[in-house]
Amino acid sequence: MSHVRDRAGAEGDTPLDVVLLVSRARGLARAGELDGALRLLREAGDTELGGHRDVLDLRARVHAQRGETAEAAECWRRVLSRHPDDPAAGAGLARLGRTGPVAALGRHRALTALAAAACVTAVVAGVLTTLDGPRPARADTDRAAGGRQSPGASGTAGAGQDKDQAAALAHDLRAPGLRVTVHGDTVEVAFARGLFSEGAQLTPAGARQLALLGERLGGRHLDVAVHGHAATVPGAPRSGGSVVALWRALVAARELSTASGEPLTAFTTDSADQRDAPYPDPARNRTVTLVISPG
Repeated sequence: MSHVRDRAGAEGDTPLDVVLLVSRARGLARAGELDGALRLLREAGDTELGGHRDVLDLRARVHAQRGETAEAAECWRRVLSRHPDDPAAGAGLARLGRTGPVAALGRHRALTALAAAACVTAVVAGVLTTLDGPRPARADTDRAAGGRQSPGASGTAGAGQDKDQAAALAHDLRAPGLRVTVHGDTVEVAFARGLFSEGAQLTPAGARQLALLGERLGGRHLDVAVHGHAATVPGAPRSGGSVVALWRALVAARELSTASGEPLTAFTTDSADQRDAPYPDPARNRTVTLVISPG
């Protein structure tokens, strides 16, 4: 029996050669080298390794980012032929049907632009300015611009409506591996497992978790704040945030943008303070948390 087998769901069940191939190809894609990533994935050809769902899923995403929607669809169909209930493949095909090649090419350009900027540490501030710049006005801001409403029943009704929208959003986002909590008119999302192995390198399971969440965010036009976290180590600052946490927020925002089809301007990023880490376990704190506001 071949040493390559399909993933049963946990990261540890993924064959090492699949993990290495996906990690190398994903790294090239993040650096904007989509040709190199696709060439690496194609080298697996029609072998069992090339037919693994993780390899085919990444190949489909690279094709989609290049505007090659037919090729992307074929890869996802190959996944569904063996795994009819695969959520990433099903959502990918649905998104291709909604967006078409023009939107896919636009997502590729956004991904490439951010990846190129991320290669130069000196431009971190510029990237943050782009991501954290002026946000689209929310509905309550638009109402205020048209004239301040007096306190009373209308204000209470508006607050109640915001809370109802947040509750409905939380219901739609809940999934295994996610901790979804409603705080007034916002929704906080935390991940049960760490998303990053080290630095800003996503684990295969972490990348898939972000992709699946991004699919659920698509088409909703939400405001999403991405807070990066880092495990504290002896001798490191105990507060004030970190560059590693900031890069994790940037990487997660890019993955969510690509998967959802929403522009990068829908996401703000920052480094959370070490004291705000979601878990006592350092490994689980190699992650991000999201605070989502319905638009």
